[in-house]
Amino acid sequence: MIGAIIFELRALNSDSLPVSHGQLLHGLCFKILEDYSPVLADEIHNEKSIKPFTSAEFEFPNQPGTKGNRFYIKEGTVLKWRVTALQDSVLQAFLNLRANHVFKIGKLQLVLERVIIDPEICAYSGLIDPEDMLAECFSYTPPSAISMDFCSVTSFRLGNNDFPWPLPEYVFGSLADKWIAFDMPGNVQPSKIREGAVSILPLKWNGKSKLVRLSPKRCATGFIGQFTYSFAELDDDEKALMSLLAAYAELSGVGRWTAHGLGQVRIIR
Repeated sequence: MIGAIIFELRALNSDSLPVSHGQLLHGLCFKILEDYSPVLADEIHNEKSIKPFTSAEFEFPNQPGTKGNRFYIKEGTVLKWRVTALQDSVLQAFLNLRANHVFKIGKLQLVLERVIIDPEICAYSGLIDPEDMLAECFSYTPPSAISMDFCSVTSFRLGNNDFPWPLPEYVFGSLADKWIAFDMPGNVQPSKIREGAVSILPLKWNGKSKLVRLSPKRCATGFIGQFTYSFAELDDDEKALMSLLAAYAELSGVGRWTAHGLGQVRIIR
């Protein structure tokens, strides 16, 4: 099983965090994995270049106050943290957490109030068997176009430089790389996906480039926005594969640094 989990948290004290706090939450994910299984955490940290989880930045019901590059969280604030697990062992580590568990990020303490895996309770949460995901995408007539909302900064790499533009071969090639990295089912071949994606036509877009600070000494240039891709030049099997990868994007993210909050994607239905 793989899936997306929403942790509903409440602040036990008042403190501040960097506006770009993905690196801190990346570290918190590894703390969860290490507490569950030091062997698993060590394997993921040292052996997997593509991490089998993603971590969004915190979501607040109301935008917290900011000063400089930090925002301030008041005691009692309720917030949500979405993580995804791209392999079952990671999923079990996340689901092993129980209500009243206390997370610590610097001096900030957050108590876990609910673990949500039901999309009827909270959108973009839920569990799925990869075989069911594959079967579902091949069970209906594939769409002629698909719209994707890159809702956090998304970035690719071209040589030694950031590439802040969602070319289809970059988007779907990235997804194919992530798909095969975790032994997902089906005949997904990244080279053929990239070759087919060259025939995907951008129909419309509404986005912009954006610089994000990953740490005090590291930045990345990416893009955000909504982009629609036409599958009109693809055959039905190619359309189904691209639709499968687009659905997977909501779990795997797209591009680089997805374990640090980048590359968060939603399909516009």
